Amino acid sequence: MSTDRSLSCPQCGRRYAEPADRCAADGSPLYGPEVLERLGMRINNYEIHSILGEGGMGIVYKGEHAMLGKPVAIKILHERFARREGATEQFLREARAASQVRHPNIVDVTDFGETADNSVYFVMEYLEGESLEDVLGRDHHIELFNTVNVVRQVGHALAAAHDHGVIHLDLKPENIFLINREGRRRIVRRVDKSLNKSQDSQRFVVEKEGTFDFVKLLDFGVAKFTQDSLGPGLGTRSGMVFGTPHYMSPEQARGESVDCRSDIYSLGVLFYEMILGEVPFEGEVALDVLNAHVSEAPIPPSQRSTIHVDPGTDRTIMRCLEKDPEARFQTMDELIEALLDCFTDRVYLRDVERLPGAITSGIAAPVLRETPTPEIAEDLPQEHQRKASLTDDLSELFGHEQPEAERAPAGVESEKDPFRHTPTSNFGDEKYVTPSMQRDDSTNEFIPASQPAQSRRRTNPGLGNGERKRKATAPLGSGSGSDHAHRDPGRQPKPRGRG
Repeated sequence: MSTDRSLSCPQCGRRYAEPADRCAADGSPLYGPEVLERLGMRINNYEIHSILGEGGMGIVYKGEHAMLGKPVAIKILHERFARREGATEQFLREARAASQVRHPNIVDVTDFGETADNSVYFVMEYLEGESLEDVLGRDHHIELFNTVNVVRQVGHALAAAHDHGVIHLDLKPENIFLINREGRRRIVRRVDKSLNKSQDSQRFVVEKEGTFDFVKLLDFGVAKFTQDSLGPGLGTRSGMVFGTPHYMSPEQARGESVDCRSDIYSLGVLFYEMILGEVPFEGEVALDVLNAHVSEAPIPPSQRSTIHVDPGTDRTIMRCLEKDPEARFQTMDELIEALLDCFTDRVYLRDVERLPGAITSGIAAPVLRETPTPEIAEDLPQEHQRKASLTDDLSELFGHEQPEAERAPAGVESEKDPFRHTPTSNFGDEKYVTPSMQRDDSTNEFIPASQPAQSRRRTNPGLGNGERKRKATAPLGSGSGSDHAHRDPGRQPKPRGRG
């Protein structure tokens, strides 16, 4: 390949000398000739069409399977890494790690191989959407309800990776990809009492979810692998710092040994940034940021912005950002559980009892039977409990129909049904019975049956009377998507270097 190090814009063809990294005319990223000359090439069964972006160890191209016509994303190892000892092995470990975990919120790797010039590559599903980095660059911050939904999905993906002995170690907005999908859940929103004529009542509106952001976690390029079958990975090398400074844990910044709690810290940084639009620590150079992670106390989100941050969110983020790993959440499961306490005026229908005023208003009720004893709960493996919870979440998202064996008898609604419209609902291991509510048809609001309303018809939030037959849907992952963001060429990236 050419050794000329001049850089070119893939959009307009203008040429620049290093250290320029963006085209002055259209803002597109600049690439060297070794990257651009691959455009139009065929690599085994794949044709390369355009550049999608750049990862930690490689360039990502949009391609197409020559026989099937199926769009794919192809990541090819950087030429500058190919000659480094262990780089090729690390690159392929990244592909194997993503492939072995096989989680809906982790990008799927479908193939890998070697090019004619001895570069290695792997092939991923092509996703259509945008990165969290692009969303934050455009919107500055994200509303809490949507933030918690994204953080929860990232947590599920990382929990699955940790179960397979993979520590990501490079969580950051550009490695979280968002795909807009149609939601199927119900959301309960508390109406501001000042808008009601009666100041003594709490009113709630039950709404359809609309669309939501489905998460795909990308780039395990600097991951630590604790299983022998995958090898140690870059993140295992003691005394060396890998990752992105703004999102590193204190132990990662010091070059010490890391475990899954390092990912918990980094996810806390992302949670902080999504809420406020700012990371906890900034600095003139990367070393300033690393030192802040090690020695400076972060300012709680509630004290840093005029945006209202509820106590549950404040408490959850600050525990993630503890300097001592022992003081953080010890597993992703613990963090996911804590997210249930992070909300303002909206929750999913399944969590309605956590919404202040829901019990006193009658839309949710106290526990009417004893919860399982700790001894019984402990008999269930933690991994089984989480996977059951994740299965319920995904069924709720995509509306998968239950197998015949799991369906309740006629006239009895299954407790697992995410669109249940009988008075019975399940929240974790506790069973709640919802008293009859009535809907004011003029406002679509639900109030206790004892209060006057235009309609006294017995109904349930958001659904009509009678049973609802759900449509069968396509298997998970059947939709198209893009593994990498289509970046806005006019937006300048944040000045964050890679350590």
